[in-house]
Amino acid sequence: MYNLIFLWISTIGIEFAIFWMFIRKEPLKLFLVSILINSVTLPLATFSYLYLYPNFPFTETAVFLAEAVLLKFLLEIDYSNALLISFVANIVTALLGFFI
Repeated sequence: MYNLIFLWISTIGIEFAIFWMFIRKEPLKLFLVSILINSVTLPLATFSYLYLYPNFPFTETAVFLAEAVLLKFLLEIDYSNALLISFVANIVTALLGFFI
C-alpha cells in the first residue's frame, strides 16, 4: 500500500513538472490538475494491469489517451498540445517506473 502511495505522489510531482515545462502559467491549477488526473488514472491503470489485462504497453497507451482528453478539457488546450504533453509525461513516468 505504501508503495502505491509513493508512486502516486512521485507521479504527481513528475507530471506537474512536465506540465509546467509546457504551460508556464497558473502553477496551482497545473498542480491540482496533476493531482486529479493521477488520482483517476493511476488506480485504473493499476487495477486493469493486475486484474483485467496485464499488458504494460496497452495500459500505458490507455492512460496516455485518457490523460490527453482530461488535459484538453481541464486546461482548455488544443488536442495536439494535450497529446504531446500527455505523451511526454507518460514516457517519462513509465521509464522511471522501470527503475523504481
